Amino acid sequence: MRTCIITGANSGIGKCAAMQLAQQGLQVIMACRNINAAQECCKQIQAATGNNNVFARKVDLSLISDTKRFALEFTKEFGVLDILINNAADFDISRKEPQITKEQNEAQFTTNLLAPFILIRELMPMLKKSDDARILNISSQGLILYPNIKFDFDNINGGKKYRPAKTYYQTKFGLLLLSLYLRDQLLETNISVYTVRVTNVKIDISRYPNLSHLMKTMYKLKSRFSISPEEMAKVYTNLSIGEKLNGFYYDEKLNEVRCNKNAYDKASQEQLWYLCEQLQKI
Repeated sequence: MRTCIITGANSGIGKCAAMQLAQQGLQVIMACRNINAAQECCKQIQAATGNNNVFARKVDLSLISDTKRFALEFTKEFGVLDILINNAADFDISRKEPQITKEQNEAQFTTNLLAPFILIRELMPMLKKSDDARILNISSQGLILYPNIKFDFDNINGGKKYRPAKTYYQTKFGLLLLSLYLRDQLLETNISVYTVRVTNVKIDISRYPNLSHLMKTMYKLKSRFSISPEEMAKVYTNLSIGEKLNGFYYDEKLNEVRCNKNAYDKASQEQLWYLCEQLQKI
């Protein structure tokens, strides 16, 4: 039985991917901050698939210490891992200022970028033991709007200027940098590294109670041109258990696409990798 971790699996694309992988007989661990919602989703998936090897485990990815705790406890409890899907993301458009955690890190940066880095590092020993290991990091089609984006190493905590959308795309671009660097390091191993370019997906507006009336209206209009989370999750599932592909960055139709041009800058990749190494040392 192959084992998979999906972060942020209690709603949206993550929940649908958990359902699809459970239907295929995988052991699925739903790593979520809202453990009550995750446990309810876990029961729904078990009932719908008949697969009782679906588990909910709590983790707050905005905290380095809790991310490491989860990785350690997972290793002790399960001891094996074949697929890691870093799906969870912090994107609250209503936020007006950076949310600084008790560890003095900005929550979006830690959740979207540093936590996936930590999980990959902490869980790597188990992935290396798998005959066919896969890491999926999730990016965004919205990066198309920023063709010349570069990672701002001087503003990771939002101290200079903060906008939740810009910070979100910074972290998603940073995840491309880290993923490309990681892929190069793992070329001669059993571990495949993929990234997914998530397109417009229908969302549950009730998850964002602080949105203004205007923003809610815009999201409703946007949803008319959006695909279902089930459709987007099929890409996760194909990359997780389908035939291994030689590409790196895939869209909602499982077509390979190019990253932003600056993502291929090896100096930036290495600089961000080193920065994450230093930040995760607590």
